[in-house]
Amino acid sequence: MPAPKVSVIQVTSEKVNPSKEFVGKTEAKEDVNIQARVQGYLVKQHVGDGVNVKKGDLLFELDSDTYDAEVTKAQAKVAQDKAAEDEAQRNYKRGKELIVKGAISESQMDQLTSKKLQADAAIKVSKAALKTAELNLSYTKIHASTDGSMSQAKVSIGDLITPSTTLATLVKTDPMYVSFQISERELITFREERMAAKQAGKPMPELIAKLKLPTGTIYPHEGAFDFLDNRVDQTTGTIKIRAQFPNPDNFLLPGQHVTMLVERGEGVDQLVIPQKSIQEDQSGKFVLILGEDNLVEKRPVELGSKKGINYAVKSGLEVGEQVIVDGLQKVRIGGKATSQTATLPAAK
Repeated sequence: MPAPKVSVIQVTSEKVNPSKEFVGKTEAKEDVNIQARVQGYLVKQHVGDGVNVKKGDLLFELDSDTYDAEVTKAQAKVAQDKAAEDEAQRNYKRGKELIVKGAISESQMDQLTSKKLQADAAIKVSKAALKTAELNLSYTKIHASTDGSMSQAKVSIGDLITPSTTLATLVKTDPMYVSFQISERELITFREERMAAKQAGKPMPELIAKLKLPTGTIYPHEGAFDFLDNRVDQTTGTIKIRAQFPNPDNFLLPGQHVTMLVERGEGVDQLVIPQKSIQEDQSGKFVLILGEDNLVEKRPVELGSKKGINYAVKSGLEVGEQVIVDGLQKVRIGGKATSQTATLPAAK
């Protein structure tokens, strides 16, 4: 039988930005339970379910009749105490003039002073009560504490609302947080690399945050790391890291599972091979190469990060070796094959 014909490519070295994948979860920057600060019957919902709102927008309104009455009552008490304070002030001033002339006794002057102090205290108490009543009245109108998207309302018009009642939730999704876990070893390795670069006077290695969506596509916006937890989880040996991604169109939603790509900012020379040439058995990943005398050899490989349709190779191959890309099913290890150069689409 003639030797089967296969397509091969020569192993080359390219600049690759090494990357590693982690399982991540999206989190809203702000996730607020909308609750009332006073009790009352719900009379109006000013925005619809799912609507985007701005900080300060009026969301819900409670019946305010009782609180209006409390304000009126407190205003009347302030007016009453103010009149008493004015009278006590006049009597006190008149008493200071009379005691100099000996027209009143020290005991009478003490009484005038006491009434003045009591009147001063009473007006402070009534003004504080008025402020409380006005605050309670203002709390019957519930405003958005942040920009965000409204959830479906959890209450209906006419419901009795208490301070423990959650009326809805409000989430701010731009920017969006993505949290993931890395091992303690990975963190120490990166820190050691930065330390070595600093001591050698070289640029510090930087990391770029990217997202792979469940469809396999890469999210168009890069992220920035903004949080590293202050302790290692003793049960898992991992530490939490968070990145922040722009989300101008609310494309990402809280609670989504995504793949976090942590990519090195600087390129490193690495061997690359097409994904279609890689096979796997119980021993791990391997490729078939066309060696001396056109004999087919099996070569175990350790793969690095993916770059378009190619994978970086950490070990197992050398530059210039011929890796079989097409015709893998026609050949057997140790047998001969004839080759032609494969034509592959450009890597993206």
